[in-house]
Amino acid sequence: MKNRTVRVIRWSLLRLLTLGALSEMAWTIYVGFTLPRHYVANHWDVAWVGLDVAQVLLLSASAWAAWRRNTLIVMFATASATLLLLDAWFDVTTARRGDVAQGIMMAGVVEVPSALVLFWVAYIGLRHIVAMPERDDAARRRPATFDVSDRDAR
Repeated sequence: MKNRTVRVIRWSLLRLLTLGALSEMAWTIYVGFTLPRHYVANHWDVAWVGLDVAQVLLLSASAWAAWRRNTLIVMFATASATLLLLDAWFDVTTARRGDVAQGIMMAGVVEVPSALVLFWVAYIGLRHIVAMPERDDAARRRPATFDVSDRDAR
C-alpha cells in the first residue's frame, strides 16, 4: 500500500475514533442525568444468559486458537477478558443489597484475575506476532500460527 493511502486511512480512522469517543462521552453524561435509579427489566434472564453464552463462545474460541497456535488468540483472548470485566462490573453494580459481597468476591477471585491472565496472553501473543519473521508468498495463504516448528519447516 502506498504511503499516502496509509496516511489517509490512518487519519480517517483517527477522526472516526475520536468522534466516536466524544459522542459516547456526551451520551454517557446525558444518560447519567436522565436514567432512573430503579428500573425493572423485562428480559433480565435473557440478558444474563446471553452474556454468559458469549463468554462461553469466546473462551472456547480462545482455547481453540491456543490449541491451534493461531494468532487469532490475540483477538479472542482480548474479547474474552473484556466480557469477563463486563460481567464483573454488572455482577457488582446490579446486585441486590444482600448479594453485593458475593458479587465482589466473584469479581475479585474469578472474573478480574481471569481477565488479567487473558490480557497477558493477548499481550504475549502480540509480542510474538511482531517478532515473527516475514513469510514468503506461498506461506501467506495459510493463517499465521505460533507453531515455531511449522514455521521453521517452510
